[in-house]
Amino acid sequence: MRSAIRSLTVIVACSVAVGAAGCSASPDVGSVRPGVPDGITVDPMTGAPAAGWIERGETFAVVTMGSSSCPPVATAVDADGDDLVSVTLASSPNDPCTADMAPTTHEFDLPAGVTAGAISVRVRFEDWPDEYRIPLD
Repeated sequence: MRSAIRSLTVIVACSVAVGAAGCSASPDVGSVRPGVPDGITVDPMTGAPAAGWIERGETFAVVTMGSSSCPPVATAVDADGDDLVSVTLASSPNDPCTADMAPTTHEFDLPAGVTAGAISVRVRFEDWPDEYRIPLD
C-alpha cells in the first residue's frame, strides 16, 4: 500500500511539473523557457520585448519581461510579407502570479514565406495597445 501511494505521489508530481513547464498556447505556436538566450540583449527597465535569431533563417526568439510564473502565451505567429513576422501574445492563464520581473524566451520556427535578408518581428500583446517592431539582423 505504501509503495502504491508513493507511486501515485510521483505520478501526480510529474504531471504538475510537466503542466507547469508547458506554457505555450499550443505546441504549434512555439516553445517557452525562462531566461535570455546568448546574443539577445534585454533592457529590463523598459519592459519592451527583444528578439533575435536562435538559428539564423530557421528559428528565432522573442524575449518578454514579466512574472516568471505567468509569462505571456503566444497565440499566433504569422508571415506578414517576405520580411516581417507577426507574433501575438496573450496574458497567461496561470493564477496567482509571482510579483517578480524575469525574462522569458519564446522560440518559434520562421514561418514559410519569410525569405528576405533583413527580417523584423512585430510583437503585439492582445491586451496592450502598443506594438513593437524589432529587427532580427
